[in-house]
Amino acid sequence: MSELKARRPAAVPAALAALLATVVTLAGCGGPSSDAAQPAATQTSAAAAPTTRPAPKAGKLQLGDAPAYVALAVKDVTVRTRPTRKGDVVAVFPQQLPWGSPTPFLIDQARRTTTGDTWLKVLLPRRPNGSSGWVQREQVRVRPVTHEVVVDLSSRTASLLRSRRKVRSFRVGVGTSGTPTPTGRFYVTVKLRPPQISASAYGAWALGLSGYSEVHQTFGTGDGQIALHGTYHPEKLGQPVSNGCVRMDNETISLLAETLPLGTPVTIQV
Repeated sequence: MSELKARRPAAVPAALAALLATVVTLAGCGGPSSDAAQPAATQTSAAAAPTTRPAPKAGKLQLGDAPAYVALAVKDVTVRTRPTRKGDVVAVFPQQLPWGSPTPFLIDQARRTTTGDTWLKVLLPRRPNGSSGWVQREQVRVRPVTHEVVVDLSSRTASLLRSRRKVRSFRVGVGTSGTPTPTGRFYVTVKLRPPQISASAYGAWALGLSGYSEVHQTFGTGDGQIALHGTYHPEKLGQPVSNGCVRMDNETISLLAETLPLGTPVTIQV
């Protein structure tokens, strides 16, 4: 690798030197100037004031303009009652679920403390439905979510929204009067397909939600978690036929499985 070398200044030609000498002589012919030479002004600069970084502004944070945000665990996640390490521990969730995907949390709000720490209030995938708590930002990876599913139990239909606009509606089967589908704001926690699940019971896909049956404490080999799932009996859609889950045809559930990331909000309303 070559190095840059300093270049010597070129010698002043003799003719130019003589010309400069003549100019200097002519400039001196007029005698001393009538104006006394003024000394050059001396500039003094004030000592630089010490800079201090302003304290972080505490309060609610805006994560962005997306309809929703999901927090994906990057380590075991400790959930607390308040946005401080002094808050009581509500629960500890593993970094990964048994199926290998990260534990997701739907973010409700974000706050910055006076010490500069960021805390996230998240919905929890546990009983009772609607449980929430605070997690530290460093425990998760935050991602925007553009889609949402809204299930209407009265009309027994569901709608897929993108950027808050409806893009598709479809018929669904819902819980019976004895095993009703719970209402509230939930989110997708896991996506499973056969052979991880029974095809005869859940169709092509099952998208597990953060909500739980208010009747079944356990169901089959599970803990009563509800899901959006497919069916091989589409003739029963639009009816109250399930144990609390939301059924749809296999084509629709396959579309949702391909489209919706973990953490996608699912609102179930009457």
